[in-house]
Amino acid sequence: MLAGPPGAVAQPAGPTGSPLDVQIRARHEVLYFDAPPYLSVDNSTQLGQLAEGVAYRTVYGSEAVEYPGAMTRIDQCLEAGEQARVTARLPMKMMIVDREQAVLCAFTGDPLRPGEAVAVGRGPLLDGLIELFERVWAESVPFDPKGRFGGGGRGELNDEEVRFLALLLSGLTDDAVARHLGVARRTVLRRARSLMDRAGAHSRMQLGWYAAHHGWIEAPG
Repeated sequence: MLAGPPGAVAQPAGPTGSPLDVQIRARHEVLYFDAPPYLSVDNSTQLGQLAEGVAYRTVYGSEAVEYPGAMTRIDQCLEAGEQARVTARLPMKMMIVDREQAVLCAFTGDPLRPGEAVAVGRGPLLDGLIELFERVWAESVPFDPKGRFGGGGRGELNDEEVRFLALLLSGLTDDAVARHLGVARRTVLRRARSLMDRAGAHSRMQLGWYAAHHGWIEAPG
């Protein structure tokens, strides 16, 4: 057992308690708060687990989406069946496997140095972490930058517009959206203004409300 018998408290993760080691043990489900810093950006383990039928639900922090090369890796996971959402800020970096064990990683403030990992076994603490994940998941924006799984605009938006809207409402900066789409920042502003005009919205918050209630994107929760 990763962190002792039922009721065990958190303890430092040993050599076999890293997020990668715990992830490999998954047989049914992985719940993941994804945020930098990373020891590795290789996602081959996750892709292999998805191919084996392990379900992944990932909430990406906006910093994770803005990380160099992130969109390529996220697209690969979405294509393989990952369910993903995005939020402006995550409370912690965390992975829960099969609702039986979890690994938490402390934020250090250093984008290149991961914090110490702590393993959590079955018990009240793990139950609370699962509830925390579900709450953050419910409040986060469904993330599908290619528009494969969104509302599709009920025919009102084309695939490019659905993708743009998902990025725009995901908490990314305009500069980050522009970088991912390979366009200038002024193009992002112009496209956002165009969608707001079509929705009759005076702010991006109003645009998000309209998009969720008119099927342009899947509504959180």
